This record gives sequence, structure tokens and C-alpha cells, in this order.
Amino acid sequence: MAPVWCLALCLLVTPLSACGETSTGSVPQITSLPTSGPANYPVPINPKIAALPPFTLTVWFADDYYNQAPIVDLMKEFKQAYPNITIAVDHNEWSKQRNRLKEAVAAGNPPDVAHQHAFVFGAQGYAEPLDDLWQQWGKDAAAAFLPNSLDDVTWNGVKYGVPLDINTTFLIYNKQMFKDAGLAEPGPDYNFTRLREDARKLTVASQGRYGLALTPGAWDIFGLVSANGGYLLDTQNGQVTAQLDAAPNVQMLQFISDLVNNDKVSPTPRFTPEASPVELFKQSKIAMFFSGPWDLKEIELRGPAGLYSNVGTAVMPHGIDGKTTGSVQGGGSLFVPKGAKNREAAFEFMKWAAAPKYQLRLAREMGRYPVLNDLYKDPYFTGQTILQPFLEQLKTARLYRLEAYAQADVTWEQSIGSILNGSDPKAILADAERAIQPTLNNPRK
Repeated sequence: MAPVWCLALCLLVTPLSACGETSTGSVPQITSLPTSGPANYPVPINPKIAALPPFTLTVWFADDYYNQAPIVDLMKEFKQAYPNITIAVDHNEWSKQRNRLKEAVAAGNPPDVAHQHAFVFGAQGYAEPLDDLWQQWGKDAAAAFLPNSLDDVTWNGVKYGVPLDINTTFLIYNKQMFKDAGLAEPGPDYNFTRLREDARKLTVASQGRYGLALTPGAWDIFGLVSANGGYLLDTQNGQVTAQLDAAPNVQMLQFISDLVNNDKVSPTPRFTPEASPVELFKQSKIAMFFSGPWDLKEIELRGPAGLYSNVGTAVMPHGIDGKTTGSVQGGGSLFVPKGAKNREAAFEFMKWAAAPKYQLRLAREMGRYPVLNDLYKDPYFTGQTILQPFLEQLKTARLYRLEAYAQADVTWEQSIGSILNGSDPKAILADAERAIQPTLNNPRK
């Protein structure tokens, strides 16, 4: 008789709608993986979960993950291991995922697994604490993860999820454009002052080409502020104080405003796909931009022939004076929204997503990089020169903690928009700091 997991029915992954919002895009039907012998699963079968009566596990991924091969195969294999579980997957654009999840929790109908920043939802009271399940996983489980990846799932010492991937921003540039302009490529001592000089020489207005392009998002600009030695929050004895108008922050916001409005070495930043820096880079309309490894994969897979061989990378410029270093930490995590019905099965699924098998596939196929320490010994990472600045930058990347405070996050992003439109950075950031300070006492408000 064949093993029970060979008899699994196909896994039907169906789109869901909740809170008055309808999913977009096509969702593939997923069938069980073919198998001819005992399975070698990436995570041992949990007998408690396997013994449960049939039920549906609802999973919400970001739009650019849910139908990618590593994620699809993860769900296939998990279903193969647990034929008593049907997975219903839905998807949302990354930023819209926040409000939709909050609405689902408030309505008492959350998914079992959600993909976003677990620390944000833990801070705001929308995620289940999972310390007990981490303890059951084993005392060495957390030690396998990059320490800063655990920051994405932890708030006030409590773990609310499992890290899925990690990234940070660094400098991506076109080597041929630097060569044609007679410029040395950015090196380990590169700073923003030299970047500005280079951007001026790389800009050819008559050809519609700019030295660089900026992304105006709150997270992205925090990466530039961090590179200049700036912080947005200060925590002392449990008290959180806003630092938006600190000198390094004002200096960096003035700097990027000047790049756009005075030097005109960057197009006006916009939140549209066609104006995204990576799209402009693929069209050879810009020479430099700040981004992460996912955009290296985008250029490799969908850029014009020959472009990827001309891509250079460097760590973030070392501040305006060359004396600081830093960037913003990104990536995402999986967590259990507050009130989810299948908490333990959800955690089991999250453990599978963090297994080396799928962590490596996320990197190789999607440019989403591992949260496990030992995987960075793999030849895929050690053998690629283009990835070394990313690996070095991870050491100084900092979590964008302001995101845990919803109103403060919005105020910061609005301030960036005003400054890029020509407003005075010091005045705008001083006003923003006064506005957000009362909101920092309780992120749940």
C-alpha cells in the first residue's frame, strides 16, 4: 500500500476576498508534487498537526511572492506532508497588506499566516505572540538565524513571527556609463559628496539621462539618513523620543532635495512602476540608484541583453563627509494575525518557509536573501562579486522602527514629499517631530 502522503488530493489554492477588497491577478491551481518513495521533507512531520481533522489554512502573501515558484512549491510540498490541510492563498500589494490585515483582525476573520513585518503588527496588537512555539521548536532554533533578521519579528522582547528573508539597500551603478564619463567606479571610500559630483558629470539633459534616481518612500529615505549617521528615534529607559530634526537628518534631506531641485541630476521621484529607478536603469536613463538584491535579480532576468554584465555594486556612500556608514534593513517575515484559528499549524508552515531548501531558492530565483547564518557559506553567495557589497552592508543595516508607529510613519513620508517639492527640511522636520512625539507613547493607537 502506498504511503498516506502519496494519496493526497490536489491542493487547490483559491483567491479570497475580505474587508470589501478583491484580489487581483490570476492564482494558479497547485497540485501535489509527484513522488515515488518516502519523502525527505525539509522539516520533520509534526505528528500533532498531522493527526488533526481536515481543515483549511489561510495564507496571505505579498503580490510579488504568492505565485513565484519557490513559494508555490513550498505550498505543494507542505500539502503533500499534511494531506489533512488545504491551503487557501490570497495576495495583496505590500503596503495595502497592512490595512487589509488590520481590517480582517478587527472583523474577527484574519488569515492564519500573513506576510509583512511581524514586529509592526506585534507592536500594534495585531499579531499573536509566539514565544511558546519558538521554545517548542528548540533552544537552538533562534541561534540559526541572523540576529538582525530576528529584529523583524520581535517587539519588546517577544517574538511574533518567523523571518522569511532579509535585505538592505546599497548602490547599484552602470559601469559602462562611469567609464564613458571618465569616472572611477565607486569604491569602499565613496561618499555622498563625490556621488553628487559624479551625478552631475553623468547627467546628459539633452539625452534625457540622469546621474541617479531616488525612491521617495519612508523606508528608502531612512536608508540614506542612516548612511549619513542619522536616527529617527531614540529610546532611553523605555521612553521613545522622536529625533526627526536631528542635524544628520536635516543635512541628508537638504542634500537629496538639492539633487532633484537644484542640481537636477535626478528625475522627480514618483511612486509609479514606470518611473521606478530599476525601470529607468534598465532603459539606461540613469547611471545609479539605491536598492537591494531583488532589483539585481530584476535586471538579470528582465533587463536588456548585456546590461547585467555592466552592473556594478558598492556599499552605501559613507555620509556626506565620508565618516559614517549605514543603511536600512528590509525583507519580511511571516506571522500569525491576532485571533487566527490555526496558530500551531501556521507556525509549522512558517518553519517550512525558513528551511534551507526554500531559503536558497528564494535567493537564487527571486533575489530574496536568506535569514539563516550558515547559508551564506554557500558558493552561490561567496562566489559572486556583485553580492559582496550587499553582504557587507547587512552588517550596518538598521530596522526602520518608525513603521511600528502608524501615524509617525505617515508623517515622515509626507515630510519627505514636502521637502522633495522644495520645502525647508529643518522647518518641515521640526514640525513633524512635534506632531509625532505624542503618538510614540503607544504604537497601538
